Amino acid sequence: MDLNPVLSQDTNYQIELFENKLSLYQKQDKHHVFVDFNSKQLNFRSQAHINAELVNKAVLGKKKQATTIMDCTAGFGKDSYLMSLTGSQIIAYESNPLMYALLKDGLNRANIDTISLRKKDALKEVKNTDCEVIYIDPMYPTNKKSAKNNKHMMFLQAFVGHQAEMAEQLFTQALLSKAKKIVIKRPVKAAYVLAKKPTSQIVGKAARFDIYAK
Repeated sequence: MDLNPVLSQDTNYQIELFENKLSLYQKQDKHHVFVDFNSKQLNFRSQAHINAELVNKAVLGKKKQATTIMDCTAGFGKDSYLMSLTGSQIIAYESNPLMYALLKDGLNRANIDTISLRKKDALKEVKNTDCEVIYIDPMYPTNKKSAKNNKHMMFLQAFVGHQAEMAEQLFTQALLSKAKKIVIKRPVKAAYVLAKKPTSQIVGKAARFDIYAK
C-alpha cells in the first residue's frame, strides 16, 4: 500500500517503526502515533467488568448477549476492541489508508481474531450489512487547543478531519438495513442526528450513546 500520497497532506509526519510498531512520527512535537491494544489504559479497561463499559451497555442492551456488530468508523479501534471483549464479532470499517495501516498493524500484533477489518467506505456497505447492530462514531469538531494535548486527535485532524455530513449519511443508510439496532456516539450536548429522537440513551461524562431499536 503506497501511503506517500496521503502523507503529503501533512509533511510534519513520517512513517517509522517504533518499538516494533508501525507508527507515524510527528516531527514538530516529537511524538509517535500508533495502535496498541496492550497499552496500560486498555489493559485496565479490559480487566474491569467489561459489560460496565458504556459502549457495551449500548450495543448489548439488558440481555448482555454477544452479537454481531458493524463498526462504521473504526478509527484507532478502541471501541471495536472493547465490544469484541464481550464475545461479539466485529466487522470494522476504516477507509483512510493511514488509519487503516496503523489499525491493521495493531490488530496483527495483538492477534485479535474477533475483529475483521475492512478497508472500505462503510457508507457503501451499511445498508446491506448482515450484522445485528450498527455502530456509528463520527468524528466531530475539536478545537485546536484541546487537540494539541491529544496526539491521536492531532493525527485525525491532520489526515481525516471532521466530515460534517457523515453521521447523517451513515444513519440514513443504516435505517434502510435489516439491523436490529443502531447506536450513534455523540457529544453529550449535541443535537440528535437527523433530529430523530432515540429509543433510549446511555449518557457518560464526555459522550452519550443514542440507541435506535428497529
